[in-house]
Amino acid sequence: MDISLRRFRGADGERFSVLVDSQGMPLFYPTLFSTWNLRARSLAANTITNALNAIKALFAWEAHVGLRVESIFSRSELLDQNQIRDLCDFLQRSLLSDKEKKVIPIKRQPKVVGTSNYYFRLSIVADYLDFIAHRLAPSLDGARIEKMVEAIKAHRPSKPYRSSANRDDIHLTEEVIQVVEDALKPNSPNNPARDYGVQLRNALMFFVLKLTGVRRGELLNLRISDFDFGANTMAVVRRPDSNLDVRKHQPTAKTLPRRLRIHPELIKKVYEYVSTHRGKVPGARRHDFLFVTHKAGPTQGAPLSIGAFSKWMGSIGDLVDGAGFHAHALRHNWNYEFSRMADSKGISSEDEEKARSYWMGWSETSGTAGLYNARHTKEKAQEAGLELQERYVNRKNEVGSDE
Repeated sequence: MDISLRRFRGADGERFSVLVDSQGMPLFYPTLFSTWNLRARSLAANTITNALNAIKALFAWEAHVGLRVESIFSRSELLDQNQIRDLCDFLQRSLLSDKEKKVIPIKRQPKVVGTSNYYFRLSIVADYLDFIAHRLAPSLDGARIEKMVEAIKAHRPSKPYRSSANRDDIHLTEEVIQVVEDALKPNSPNNPARDYGVQLRNALMFFVLKLTGVRRGELLNLRISDFDFGANTMAVVRRPDSNLDVRKHQPTAKTLPRRLRIHPELIKKVYEYVSTHRGKVPGARRHDFLFVTHKAGPTQGAPLSIGAFSKWMGSIGDLVDGAGFHAHALRHNWNYEFSRMADSKGISSEDEEKARSYWMGWSETSGTAGLYNARHTKEKAQEAGLELQERYVNRKNEVGSDE
């Protein structure tokens, strides 16, 4: 069965996702599960989309082994242990793009999803199978269904410990930052964009990400009205299912709303882009989202899409080989530089954690800021360890010279 995921936007602004067949018809049970189990719990639109992608992986497994789970359940049968094991192994594989709708052959490209993604897939698929088993095989003993569900969930990996090692080490060097900034300057010969207005927009997006550390969704969700040009502040606002946002895949702020003081130079660049180029783009004046599509076409003047932003990020990655460049790298980089500044100013760990939590939009009780703060402890431990080694080597050399 040829299955794809479709996003659409309701008249009231609510975002929906459905799995459809090759004719564009929504699949009955995935749609029912999404409505009954996921939307009823008021889950975020992107979370529901990820859940449907997990179910899509289940359908890919069905195509791979040549069976239909719905048919098995309709016969009042359940998956046996071998099928469960094969399904769980399959769900660990990476899938190709939505356009290809196939599974990557193991011999050609043995890629697997990350631990968190794998855990999520197994959880969703287990819940989905539980959901349809009770509807397709009502005569089955509920304990047998529960046993099958638990057997699938038993394959879930242990949730990885969120170590700060993966956060403070993933930061961009000053050299990489400078290379990218130089290339993104308007009229730079290395600039990936050719249109001057696009160059100005892209340079501004990079500048905002670098100076504030906001997420991709928060950046694309910025409106002109979020800036106070007199007070030099920028508001990060949550707007889920906004009726004013025409994007089906709506960028959203995952963190707490907040107002940030920003540098006058950043305010100046925002004003320059808005006053000299954004307003000249056809359709841009219909809304006040800051970043818009400049390219001529049906989406010209509309808020910049996540897909277009990701394509731009890919072009930046081509500027510096092996830099591992992506939007979140700039967020990591901001936190790394913030820690260095806090160290230089002698700010206590407690105050640093509170300040970081506010700026990043995290709850003070989430513990996320503490993961970045642990960098200070790790670096001090590294320095102490090197000092001990230095003393040992020097002492050995002194003894050797006396002989």
